[in-house]
Amino acid sequence: MIDTNSGITSPSLASLLHERLDPQAILNSVVRSVAGVIGAALASADGRSVAHSDHLMHDPSRAAMIAATMGLAGQLIGVVGGRQLEEVIVRSETGFVIVYAVGTEGVLTVLARPSTNLHHINTEVRARLESLRGVVRAGR
Repeated sequence: MIDTNSGITSPSLASLLHERLDPQAILNSVVRSVAGVIGAALASADGRSVAHSDHLMHDPSRAAMIAATMGLAGQLIGVVGGRQLEEVIVRSETGFVIVYAVGTEGVLTVLARPSTNLHHINTEVRARLESLRGVVRAGR
């Protein structure tokens, strides 16, 4: 659909509904929405791979490693008196690995270049967390 006033293409209702229900479409949307994001993957909290973005190869060991990271980080949160882990950020000279809790049942991993704006990633991910929770629940 094109807004004749701006010339910008708007997503159709059908494409928005598809994105809300399809885990790969949700992950691809995160990748497309933020410059510097190079991939995203969704896994269950027990380490089962659920979906990944187009440019990220399927790797079952990654899902298990990310789930273990969230488990350990969840234990560390107790050290500072926290109760619910929201995210873990790993930074290196080559970029970021950001792992988000998707409720208590899932984990989302976002890979990004070092120059990527973390605030933009957080905004995009948080806008999609409810859809991702539904995907993880449906996959159980």
